[in-house]
Amino acid sequence: MKRFILGISLVAITALSACAVKEDAVELYKQETPLQATLDFPEVVEAGEPITFEIGFPVEGDVEPDFVHLELQKADGTVSYGMQEATRIADDTYELTASFKEDGLYIARVHAQANGSTIFPAKQFIVGELTEAEWAALYEGAAPVEAVTEPHH
Repeated sequence: MKRFILGISLVAITALSACAVKEDAVELYKQETPLQATLDFPEVVEAGEPITFEIGFPVEGDVEPDFVHLELQKADGTVSYGMQEATRIADDTYELTASFKEDGLYIARVHAQANGSTIFPAKQFIVGELTEAEWAALYEGAAPVEAVTEPHH
């Protein structure tokens, strides 16, 4: 009986030692650099005046976006300027100039893709003066971002 227990213990120890984590295991898998973007624009935006949105991609490796679009819309959904393609001005910087016809709370949403990674960072901004309802919406917090259920064109 002791030999049987000793045999089973020896087999169990051998089996468990084969399951040890290899130190180089992480290098056996695909290494990805996630795409990240920054969105900058002037703090003061007036209706009718052109402003330039600058979209930056921190350089890590050789990640060049397949596309960079900027979607501009009023936060309440009443006005949409659609999605527009940004122009590349440097290796890691794109820009788009736009103007807005009416005052209000707006959202600028970047649509960018590289190496199969698609991102949609968004930023709110104010054009001109806000109504009381827009101020209330701003103080209540950002509206939840709707999930994108359809593929990008």
